[in-house]
Amino acid sequence: MACYAFKDDNKAEYLIDHLRNVMICCKDRWESKGLSKKIHNIYKVDETLVNELIAIAGLLHDIGKAHKDYQLNCEDACKEFTDHYILSTQFSIYLGRKAGLSELSAESISDTFNNILLKDLERFTEGNIYVLIVVIPILLHHYAQINVVKFLLKDLHRDFNVHTDCWEDLLLKLFNEVIYIMKTELSKKIIKSAYETLTKSSTIKDLPGIPLKREYLFNLRKPPHQRFIIDAALGILNLCDGIVASRSRR
Repeated sequence: MACYAFKDDNKAEYLIDHLRNVMICCKDRWESKGLSKKIHNIYKVDETLVNELIAIAGLLHDIGKAHKDYQLNCEDACKEFTDHYILSTQFSIYLGRKAGLSELSAESISDTFNNILLKDLERFTEGNIYVLIVVIPILLHHYAQINVVKFLLKDLHRDFNVHTDCWEDLLLKLFNEVIYIMKTELSKKIIKSAYETLTKSSTIKDLPGIPLKREYLFNLRKPPHQRFIIDAALGILNLCDGIVASRSRR
């Protein structure tokens, strides 16, 4: 058995290929380069860092599909991976914590989400920009399918049990490959954290929750200006996700 991002009777797309190709698309698109430059010019955030975080969002956006429960369904066909974006988001938060982003600690994450999604921020920390570019776009990249009730009830994953075939692909190939193409310190830490975590075990325990509130998604009468950064990053992620999937699954 392989590790799939999609499979039906006639065609299949491997998860390692999907994640790699979406990452490359996100990194290379002119829209990504334009957004990186704009954020640098306005907020003085390192341009290369922004571009690499957009790429990391592409790398991690569907990683939840590697869970063994999803992959066991692929023996026949797997076209739907219900709520995989929740697990992908939890894992992205987990990696941010391991990389030392204090804004994502258990004590601070609720305030971080509150500040980013409801208040105007004049400057961004590395933790802020990681949440803006990586965490929230991953969470929302299947916005038409999002089950808000699940968030509000805290019905989230406790553990991430990576299927054996996915573990081999993600650990021995993909993350080891990506470590060497990242240039900024934070990007390297995120990928290194993923690699080291999977080196220790194919089961990641005690995943963090997502401190989502209803008003984060629906209180849009006067959104803070950083919401537009989220929308732009989300647009790039969805664009590349769609391009790669359509090419592979036609």
